[in-house]
Amino acid sequence: MPAPQAQNVVEVLQRQRRDARLAEVMAEQGPRLEPRPVVEAGEVDRWTRAFRAVEAARQAARDSLVAAENARADSVIRLAQLATLRWRKVEPDAQGSFLEQYRETYWQAAAPDRNLLVDTSRTALLRGRLQAAFGRPTRNGDALRRHGYGGSEFVQFEYWFVVNDSIPVLALDIDGPFGNGLMVASDERYTSLLPPIRADLSARLEAAGRPDPWLDYYHSFERRQWYRTGFNGADHFVVEVRPPRWSGRSDTDRWIIHR
Repeated sequence: MPAPQAQNVVEVLQRQRRDARLAEVMAEQGPRLEPRPVVEAGEVDRWTRAFRAVEAARQAARDSLVAAENARADSVIRLAQLATLRWRKVEPDAQGSFLEQYRETYWQAAAPDRNLLVDTSRTALLRGRLQAAFGRPTRNGDALRRHGYGGSEFVQFEYWFVVNDSIPVLALDIDGPFGNGLMVASDERYTSLLPPIRADLSARLEAAGRPDPWLDYYHSFERRQWYRTGFNGADHFVVEVRPPRWSGRSDTDRWIIHR
C-alpha cells in the first residue's frame, strides 16, 4: 500500500477510536455537561471577591491601629521635646517669611486656665510684660506704619512665635486695653501641646517682672472708636483719638493671618 494511503488509514483509525471514547464518556455522564458562565481573563467569582473584601477590611483595621500607635508615640515624643521650650519671636520686618510658611494654618485657641497669669491678668499688664520679655510686638499700629503689615485693625497687638523651631504660636489681645488675658493659639495639629506651651508662656511673663513702657492704638468695633493706649513707666492710659493717618493704609485681607 502506498505511503499516502497508509497515512489515511491511520487517521481513520484514530478518529474511530476517538469517537468510540466520546460515546463512552457521554454514556457515563449524559448527553451534555452543566453549562458554566464564561469567565473573562482576570475576572474572579463572588467567593473570591468576598474573601478579598474581608482581607481588605482586616488590613484596614490593622493600618488604623498602627496609625493610632504612631500618633500616640509622636505625641509622647513632642511632649518630651517640650521639656525645654525655645521661643523665637517673629520681628515686625520678618512677617513675610512667616506668612509664606503659616498662612494656610488653621489656628486653634487654647481653653482658658484660671490658674495662669495669661488668663487672669488685665491685657494691658500682660502687654507690658510681653514687651519686657520679648520686645515690641510682631504687629501693632507701629508695625503697620513702619512695615505695612496691617492685619486686623480691631486687634491691638499680635506676638508671633515659633516654638522649638517648628510650632507656630500666636498671642494677641481679646478686647484691646479693656480685656482680660490673652488669646493663645497654634496650628490645630498641636492642640494637645497648647496647655504646656501656654503654661510656659505664663511663667515667662511672671518672671518678666515690671512691665516695660509701650504704646499701641486700638479700634474698638463695638464702641466704634479709636484709642491710643499704653504704659508710660508709671501709669496705664487709654485715650480716645481720631483714626490715625496710617489706618486703613494696607490691604487687610492680604495680611490677615488668624481666622
